[in-house]
Amino acid sequence: MGLLDLKATLQSTLTQKQELVRDYQTFAEQLPDQDVAKMYRHFAEAEALHATKIKEKLEDLQ
Repeated sequence: MGLLDLKATLQSTLTQKQELVRDYQTFAEQLPDQDVAKMYRHFAEAEALHATKIKEKLEDLQ
């Protein structure tokens, strides 16, 4: 895999992670069951951490 492929792969994954963060946060806000909402907030936080790591790697490749 070349550098351009790596950047494209990381960028695609970053976009997916960012969408998951948004989706999980939305689910958490809309769910009446607070235990499940808390679980989705946790998922959002985990995906945000993943997104941050991917962003850092992309910046390193610039």
